[in-house]
Amino acid sequence: MAALVACWGSLFYRLGGEWEINPQYSFGYVVPFLGAMLFWRRWPDRPAVTASNSPLAGLVGLGVLFLLLPLMVIHEANPEWRLLYWSHAFIVLGLSSCLLYRAGGWGWAKYFSPPLLFMLIAVPWPVEWEQSIIQNLMRLVAGLTIQVAGWLGIPAVQHGNLIEVSTGVVGINEACSGIRSLQSGLMLSLFLGELNRFSVSRRMVLVGASMLGVLMANVGRTTFLTWAAATRGIHQMEAWHDTAGLLVMVFVLPALFILAHWLKPPAAAVQKNSSAVTASVRSPLPRWIAISAFVWLGVSELATEGWYRAHEQNLIRSARWSVAWPIQEPHFKKTAVPAESLAILRCSQSESALWKDDADNQWSGFFLRWDAGKNSVQLAKGHRPDICFPAAGAKLVDAYGNYINASAGGLSLPFKYETFQAGDRLLHVFYCLWSDSVSPQENSLAGDNSWRWRLNAALNGERNLGQQVFEVVVSGPETSAAAISLFQQELPHLVRLD
Repeated sequence: MAALVACWGSLFYRLGGEWEINPQYSFGYVVPFLGAMLFWRRWPDRPAVTASNSPLAGLVGLGVLFLLLPLMVIHEANPEWRLLYWSHAFIVLGLSSCLLYRAGGWGWAKYFSPPLLFMLIAVPWPVEWEQSIIQNLMRLVAGLTIQVAGWLGIPAVQHGNLIEVSTGVVGINEACSGIRSLQSGLMLSLFLGELNRFSVSRRMVLVGASMLGVLMANVGRTTFLTWAAATRGIHQMEAWHDTAGLLVMVFVLPALFILAHWLKPPAAAVQKNSSAVTASVRSPLPRWIAISAFVWLGVSELATEGWYRAHEQNLIRSARWSVAWPIQEPHFKKTAVPAESLAILRCSQSESALWKDDADNQWSGFFLRWDAGKNSVQLAKGHRPDICFPAAGAKLVDAYGNYINASAGGLSLPFKYETFQAGDRLLHVFYCLWSDSVSPQENSLAGDNSWRWRLNAALNGERNLGQQVFEVVVSGPETSAAAISLFQQELPHLVRLD
């Protein structure tokens, strides 16, 4: 049992970084305790021990245990790579199944699988799935809110995830950040289904009801905030923002408990297996198996730390630069990143500005910096145009595969170039992610997030590096070639070497 706890503890320790920086997964902190409770509730009714001396289970267990070392090394350099989270989760799940099989046979492995599978709810979804589901849900909530607002006589227009009223704009990604309650509701419905030992059909009913309830609650919440913005002003809407969020959970959580109680089968239908347990003789799990798991976990942690400490001494410090805003432009205006966004970004420094050039092109820029730390890479890579712009209602037009190198002060900066459509405006977006240090083997600071690039980062010992992001948006040029040429001409005036 202690070996199981150690393996799952290593997984949850790494998941804690995602739970800390991503509000959508903050419920993950309670999942280990709920999963342990579900496992413990099943323990008294466990089936009888059966013979389980197959060498195959031991070989599989040793194989998946060995994979933990390379996985930890790669994850240390790529803390935002969610494929590694799922790989780690399935390794721990497989190892747990092997240990249970060795302790009590196939019956144990099968019987204890529901609480173990439940704990996978704390693993972040793949980014592509998450963004697709959340963006579609946000648009659905915005569209339904527009319909309800129309019935209430509130003039409102939808722009992607945004709702425009007479007093301003209500953002679904902020004013309805309660979308995160979707995953909390999913977690709770799965927990209640296992807590009550429901059949598969009853569990599906509970999950479906939680999704529908969360959707209705969020539509109600967003409608209320839209009404508040239209009749009381944006500032009053923001003041009621958190209260409205709490009302969503006040509605959803009790409703799920009531539904779970209503779905309970008659007491006579609940069968116990305790008699089988008392009649069985349990063969103890060999101590060397648990000791091997503990030792290898410790070796993996120490080897990972030693690998990066040995390579960090060879890293080369990158050139330091900052932004020189064109304050001489007649239409220049220094702006501030919204407090809600800063709470998510958790950056050490933030600057933003708007201006127009002589050709009447509209420009905007954002400069964000994260000091070196455990989550610096994870936070920096979470601020990308392909994530942020769709959330603001813009539609991706084209994501060009290659980086554009733009020179400034004798320094060549790699910018990712993408175009978005926002209403009747075509936005040309240039995005640069810059690390404080780089390995001597690296040819460029530009990372394409490919498998090869990620593996090289681990092999070169690059972790916890300070990061900075410079994002420039220009609207006006009609073609990509014109936008790129204009940007390359303007960039030398925007970058200052420190």
